Amino acid sequence: MVELLLTYKYLIVVPLAIIEGPIVSVICGFLTTLGVFNPLLVFAVMVAGDIIGDAIYYFIGYSGKGLLRYFKISEEKIEKAKILYENNHKKAIAGSKIMWGIGTAGLMAAGALHVPYKRYFKTCALYSLGQSFIMILLGIFFGGSYMLIGKYMDYYTAGTSIVGIFIILFILFQYYRKKKNQKISL
Repeated sequence: MVELLLTYKYLIVVPLAIIEGPIVSVICGFLTTLGVFNPLLVFAVMVAGDIIGDAIYYFIGYSGKGLLRYFKISEEKIEKAKILYENNHKKAIAGSKIMWGIGTAGLMAAGALHVPYKRYFKTCALYSLGQSFIMILLGIFFGGSYMLIGKYMDYYTAGTSIVGIFIILFILFQYYRKKKNQKISL
């Protein structure tokens, strides 16, 4: 995998950016600290991929409400989205781009509601610029300190495991105590 990445670099990143831009932006930001990517070039690729992905979601919605059922988007959700887009399309698109999981539904809803594409594109492009910049910057920031994060993740995992064991033991203790009290009262 590493050899493919080193050989084809941006050709591999483009489809990944279309599918899931923000997470790939963080990873690419991290890889810039290792010298794999040029930060300016990866920024341009990530923005382009994110915009292409947004356009695909828009056209899926635009092409017909029949396709939306495959994405589990109901008429009721479309009506709720319509109210949001009528009140403030910028906030609706921002929410769709920021919220993972439900964001694609919002972008498809924009297409289904026939929001003018020029307006949709401008708003998505603006948010993609900011979002990609921030995510790449986060990747660069964390790339410089990934060893430290790994160390703290080990502490976090150990601490969480200990707390989890204590909670399970407490629940078992309460269960057996309750069962013992029921036997005594009989």
